[in-house]
Amino acid sequence: MSAVSTQPQETVDKPTLADVLKPMQFKTVLLGACGLTNCEIAHFLGTTEQVITSVLADVYRRSSCSNSGEVILRYFRETSSGLLELARLRRELAELEARIGQNLQARLGGLLHYIN
Repeated sequence: MSAVSTQPQETVDKPTLADVLKPMQFKTVLLGACGLTNCEIAHFLGTTEQVITSVLADVYRRSSCSNSGEVILRYFRETSSGLLELARLRRELAELEARIGQNLQARLGGLLHYIN
């Protein structure tokens, strides 16, 4: 008796999320994969939740996924199989780290202004 996999096999010919998504879309997927809500993603990227909802709708269309769960599952499959370009991930993470620093600095500045 043999087990038949119902999971589609990834191929080198199939475009990855890094290939089909724009930078903002890829960042949104990356942050979603980290467990952030749409509201948190919007706050983090300095935009509105409505913009993130629109970005995700385009992500679903471009990736042929029907919801965020499918997109995140595809992201993790591509990451674990090595299909996602490591350099792209590093670039996106570096940009997110820089944004974290900016957000932290802005919040501290606001706190200091409030205290004074």
